[in-house]
Amino acid sequence: MKPIWICPLAFVLAIALNGCSTSVPPRYHGLTGAAPSQPSGSARLLVEILPVAVPERLNREEMVLTGVAGQLDVRDTDHWAAPLSDEIRQVLTDSLWGYLRASDVYLSPVAPGVGGLAQYRLALRVERFEAVPGQRAAVEGSWTVRLLPQGYPTTCRANITVPLPALTPDAAAAALSTATGQLARQVADSIGRMDQGLASVCPSEGS
Repeated sequence: MKPIWICPLAFVLAIALNGCSTSVPPRYHGLTGAAPSQPSGSARLLVEILPVAVPERLNREEMVLTGVAGQLDVRDTDHWAAPLSDEIRQVLTDSLWGYLRASDVYLSPVAPGVGGLAQYRLALRVERFEAVPGQRAAVEGSWTVRLLPQGYPTTCRANITVPLPALTPDAAAAALSTATGQLARQVADSIGRMDQGLASVCPSEGS
């Protein structure tokens, strides 16, 4: 039986390729850590929260950071725990319940007027969702809210910026969570103002 000779170079290349094929498992981040404390009891308002619209280039499982020069950094090893639109929507759902005791009925439709509760329809579009490590995190969005069944729609806009002095993905996720929570609070404020019958529905800058 002839001996089997293995080329040393081929052996080394095989080991190197096998090492390169071992991928680092992704770390998962969420936006809901800063949700307000949740009151108990029954709902006071009903809100049909439509799916949140986000820029398609950001609507992915990987976290996307922005460099100082504006270049995008897609983090293959840092993922969102859920699709970004769902993460943002969950922050919004938590805020509406926490601040207004408003229950989301999108997945369990209720005819307007049932139970004597006012029902609103809310559509949120996030137009900017940006984290620049070492500088800032910014979340900008517009939303439309109206009283069902035939209320007049009102559209509001907010631009939230929070500092991001650290350089890590964990810090970026935390800053984006804070900014998203502030945006959600302004959305909740606008619905609360509409429910109170105030003439000015959209929150003022810095509220």
